[in-house]
Amino acid sequence: MGRALKFFAAFFFTAVIIFGSILFLNWQPFTVFFENRDAMVEGSEWVEETYSLQGLSRYIEQNPEHVSFVSKVMVPADSTIRYGEDIRRPMGTTSNLFILIAGAAGIENGDFNPDTRIQWSSISSHQLPDVNQSEHEQSFRAADRRGWIQDGEITLDHAMKLLAEYNDLALSDYLWWNIGPERWDALSQTLQLEQTDLPLPFSGLYMTLSPGLRQMEADEIYRIESEKETADFRSLVIDFSERFLHEDDFRDSVRTYTREKRLGNTFMEERDGLGLFPKTTAREMTDILEQIASENLISPGVSNQVMEWLRWPMEQQSGITRDFSDYGAIYDHRMGLLTGIDIGTSAYTGDTTVQAVFFDRIQIAFWFHMSSNHMHQDFQQRMIFDPAMIIQMQQVADRAGNGSATVLSDE
Repeated sequence: MGRALKFFAAFFFTAVIIFGSILFLNWQPFTVFFENRDAMVEGSEWVEETYSLQGLSRYIEQNPEHVSFVSKVMVPADSTIRYGEDIRRPMGTTSNLFILIAGAAGIENGDFNPDTRIQWSSISSHQLPDVNQSEHEQSFRAADRRGWIQDGEITLDHAMKLLAEYNDLALSDYLWWNIGPERWDALSQTLQLEQTDLPLPFSGLYMTLSPGLRQMEADEIYRIESEKETADFRSLVIDFSERFLHEDDFRDSVRTYTREKRLGNTFMEERDGLGLFPKTTAREMTDILEQIASENLISPGVSNQVMEWLRWPMEQQSGITRDFSDYGAIYDHRMGLLTGIDIGTSAYTGDTTVQAVFFDRIQIAFWFHMSSNHMHQDFQQRMIFDPAMIIQMQQVADRAGNGSATVLSDE
């Protein structure tokens, strides 16, 4: 009996040590899951329903408050599918399109040289710890593997290609600052934008919506910032980003906090906070893409340069040439937000289609499902070459009044 008790005590003690060690090593993921346990089931009823794109079309039809898209075949001109096309939604990193445009325009007028070499460490200085940091690391590894990193430097041309493919937030911020804040108002006027905000530094945006860094509740931040004039909000975001770059004490405090607690918000709070990000409409974004495809955006040279940077899928996505003779895109996924813009020429019909797709404020469990399976990317590509998908979404749009679903903007 005594021997059995000793054995049980040793077994129990060992089990406690092992369990405690596992819990200690995984404490942060455990607490993240615990704090977001309600979010992790939000929209879960849609997961089993949407393993097919047919199921995704049902989600779109039954959740018009979360989705906008325009898919336009350039010839014939009236072959367009619209759905919630005039609702302003956050762009996420599809706003990097405007960095590409500004960069291409600067190269054409001689302000920038595509062969200018950039220190990668200067790019990394814009990175907020644990805020999409994996994309920054992946983009470096990809550039290094392709031979684009030489002596710790990358050319401006390769940096632009990398930006379109990886949506590296630190790279986006570096290019935003080096293009120059003063250029953005001029670009907005050049492009005659009416519903589209110009990009902002992502470091500043994420610091702005961080309850931990601002020592405010998430809903209070959203209320205060959403009521501000656009110019005042932009100034705040730019100021946060500039302080992170140039004020050592502020930078150290931000880095210490984000390493320990990231932004200090829940999944739902972060998703809702993305409503503060620069916005556009599917209609206006598609108009810009159409100008690029027809070589009418600023000039043929600028249009062709932007398209060349967007073409990364033709080199990096396996099997894409089966369905496309030409294809360029920017995709994004961040909490509760899936967006994408693309220009593609079907290998079957030769038709060129331009598209802008926005899934906004979607349920967290469903977002994880869509994001992990790259469903919005597959959806966009099939909307160009798959007749069954095109017909199905045309029917969805027709039932909604050709995109005029009764949905209110958050503006």
